[in-house]
Amino acid sequence: MSLFFNFFSILLLCTIMSCGNSKSSSNKSNGQQPEQAPTRPIEGEITQIETPTTDGSNVQGIYVADIYPINYNLQFLKGVGKAAIIRDGDTLTAKVKLDYGSRQTIMKQAVYTGSRCPNNSDNLNKDGYIDIQEAMSAMGKITIPLDGNLDGQIAGLETFPTGDVATGRYFYQLTASFERMFADLKGVDENLNDNIVKIAEQDGITLQGRIILIQGLPESVDLSLARVATVEGETIHSSLPIACGVLLKVDKLPDGL
Repeated sequence: MSLFFNFFSILLLCTIMSCGNSKSSSNKSNGQQPEQAPTRPIEGEITQIETPTTDGSNVQGIYVADIYPINYNLQFLKGVGKAAIIRDGDTLTAKVKLDYGSRQTIMKQAVYTGSRCPNNSDNLNKDGYIDIQEAMSAMGKITIPLDGNLDGQIAGLETFPTGDVATGRYFYQLTASFERMFADLKGVDENLNDNIVKIAEQDGITLQGRIILIQGLPESVDLSLARVATVEGETIHSSLPIACGVLLKVDKLPDGL
């Protein structure tokens, strides 16, 4: 009996120690778990903090944004496209591929100074639509319009892509001189009341973490019951935000762009 008791005691002690070690091992494993992955990671993303320089030399390489819808009541419920800006020497290329957008509607697009896309918390008047005035509190103002002329902020503002008849799809691509674009960005701001901003001579820009916004809603959409604000020179339909993405530096251009 004594022998059996001693054997049982040793077995019980080993079991307790084993359980303790297992728990300790589990805690250690949990403590080493990686941080939660970003909600919307970019394939090939390069982790980098980009410091602006007065000559723009920090802007180099490929920057890509996954474009996601905002204003969900417009029925855009999934990722709608991609955008990219590439600088190689003095060549600046912008691309936007939208798979779902506003049909037969001009889609305005631009790079903004902000670092986050607007969300429902920015719908301050709770009318169900995030208008451009509300969105700008998150995004800031326009630095580079992705229009018909990338060399200057104003020169191509009359030319933007138009969504096709079936899905609102379009593909935009344009190339310009980075030096001319950057020089124009430091020029005189001839309209202080619009939402396009210049930068000071001693300042620079970054593309890493900047916002691309797409705007434009068919005039046929009834907004009479909403309290949608706009900006100078635009209608509530032409200025309404549709989709948005954050530019991140990557090591290669995604397929399809």
